[in-house]
Amino acid sequence: MSSPSPLGPAPSLESVRSGSAVIQFGQSGESVTQVQFLVGTYDDGGFGNNTRVAITAFQEAQNIAVSPDEKGKVNAATLGALEAAYKPTGDSLAKIDKRNKRVHLMLEFRRKLAALAERLAARGMDALITDGFRTFAEQDALFAQGRTKPGRVVTNARGGESNHNYGMACDLYPVIGGQVFTEPKPANKARFLQIQKAIIDEAIGLGLTSGTTFGNLGDKPHVQLLPENVFNAKHKAFVIYKANGKSFDVVWNEARKLL
Repeated sequence: MSSPSPLGPAPSLESVRSGSAVIQFGQSGESVTQVQFLVGTYDDGGFGNNTRVAITAFQEAQNIAVSPDEKGKVNAATLGALEAAYKPTGDSLAKIDKRNKRVHLMLEFRRKLAALAERLAARGMDALITDGFRTFAEQDALFAQGRTKPGRVVTNARGGESNHNYGMACDLYPVIGGQVFTEPKPANKARFLQIQKAIIDEAIGLGLTSGTTFGNLGDKPHVQLLPENVFNAKHKAFVIYKANGKSFDVVWNEARKLL
């Protein structure tokens, strides 16, 4: 895998839109993060080989006319096409992502969640993503709950062993009267359970996996991209991640093969 060359900070998206600059291999910064988010590579802000390959593939798929020198670089036409292609997903996802949990979520998972948001809206229902990507350290802290820290046990997964750690899972809760509820209240129990069931049913209908299938813990709010028997976080994602220089992109590329 090639390492980025030290070209310094990437230009602003505004300068790229104006045609006065391009974003390219070796650059870093918020503009790169946004480009990676749109094209579907891990949004760490460093324009490496994975991002260059993804940009090149996008240009070819969208028939964007670029000179040989601009291949794999983000010029005005490429950025415009990236933003236009993502807009429907972004608009729909915003319905259930008011806390902006989208960062580090795999693009294909975001698309499924966007479709889920539209299905819920069509039923006059609302939900909120309360938990998306988790770092390994955050996962370890959650694992400690009910064991070495106060609280009840909520997960059997340590850092690196949860789909949350790879941007392929989130937790969704019902929204009633503009307020998110993590558990029903006497006055809204029927509506809470109705929306909760709709989230589960629509997720499964979209080919997503519900946490209701998770043995003894039975995690109703949890939704993930792939079933455990297809792409297990502990025994597949974590192994791939460690064996490939701790690359989220490699994990995502392997997951894409199974969609």
